[in-house]
Amino acid sequence: MRLLVINSNMNREITDKIQNIAHGLANPDTTVDAICAEWGVPAIEGGYDAAFAALATVESIKRHEKNYDAFIIACYSDPGLYAARELTNKPVYGIAQASMLAACSFGHRFSILSPLARFKPVLESLVRYYGLEALCASVRTVDMDVKQSFDDLKAANTAFAREARRAVEEDGAEVICLGGAVFAGRDRAIGEEAGGVVCIDGLSAALKQAEAYHRLGYTSSKVGLFETPRTKVRTLPGGVEA
Repeated sequence: MRLLVINSNMNREITDKIQNIAHGLANPDTTVDAICAEWGVPAIEGGYDAAFAALATVESIKRHEKNYDAFIIACYSDPGLYAARELTNKPVYGIAQASMLAACSFGHRFSILSPLARFKPVLESLVRYYGLEALCASVRTVDMDVKQSFDDLKAANTAFAREARRAVEEDGAEVICLGGAVFAGRDRAIGEEAGGVVCIDGLSAALKQAEAYHRLGYTSSKVGLFETPRTKVRTLPGGVEA
């Protein structure tokens, strides 16, 4: 299969890391490409940023739709996920939703860890939107931004491991979802430092879901929520039609 991973921000360095991790995870018969948004924001750190990222993500999927069998949105707020599923009948996976659904297979309740305190209500809302509130023990954050969590891996892993232990001991979590594409490939290291708790990396979960469901021939339903948008003129600033 041909799989496109989209980093919804404009950070090329993180995108390159995502590509390397994805290549290491993919089956031999899977071709994986990773791209970042060509416009928008360098990092998604709030609702305003996420609005830009959602449009850029959907535009990227629209542009590449004919060349790939499935798509992964590699940003933990899943920007543009449902809009993208309307746009194409090919499967589109968000790493947040993929990690939460995977967590439900490995424990009764999960907690989400994020590097941004202001993102806590965003992720709590996302949990409710996905109908998983009863299974989410908590959303916890650490005191660092996305860039810090990427630049200083050791410090970030230690901070996340500390919050993972607290989520288990204080909140009753049994599985931890790592809230960000920057944590791709760091699940085992954080889990071991946290005392052996199961940690889910959303990129890994989404990629393996994509491969498995492609083999089974599953794709997005076009009945109901993800029905193809009705034909109409959609105009962007500058008179460009979308």
